[in-house]
Amino acid sequence: MADKKNKKNIRKVKRDSVKSLREQLSLLENELLKQSDETQRIMDKNIRLLAEFDNYKRRTQEERSNLLKYGGEELAKSLLPILDDLHRTMKTDGKTKAQTILEGVELIMLKLDKTLIDQGIIAFDSIGQDFDPDHHEALMSEDSDKGEDVILKEFEKGYMYNDKILRHAKVVVSKN
Repeated sequence: MADKKNKKNIRKVKRDSVKSLREQLSLLENELLKQSDETQRIMDKNIRLLAEFDNYKRRTQEERSNLLKYGGEELAKSLLPILDDLHRTMKTDGKTKAQTILEGVELIMLKLDKTLIDQGIIAFDSIGQDFDPDHHEALMSEDSDKGEDVILKEFEKGYMYNDKILRHAKVVVSKN
């Protein structure tokens, strides 16, 4: 009789253990589904981020390309009225006095200088300054009592664009 009771208890323990294992299996399957959904969500998010990054790279490359291609647009627009003034000056009939034409050209030069300054292009003076190879290009030297390497004459003005030398001044330098 005790043997029957033991067998019954063993069957009951087996049933409880199978039931317990099934519950654990169900919990694990639910956890697996949650983890799978979370993994899928993260993968989707990563794919979207990669697509956004590719779009960002493409946009910035297009912007950089356009900036390089059209970087001088503002300068060109600001020079057009000056060019118009020069064309009008050239269209004057032969009755205009030379002095009037010279005054017109002088006004155009002043307008051009102002436009260049507005665009960040500034001429720098060299005469009387010490020679600086970063700013000047010596074309020749002349004897002078002003000291060594002092600029005596300027063939072409030098220009700076913001902090960068756009064109070196072409100068004559003194020598002892």
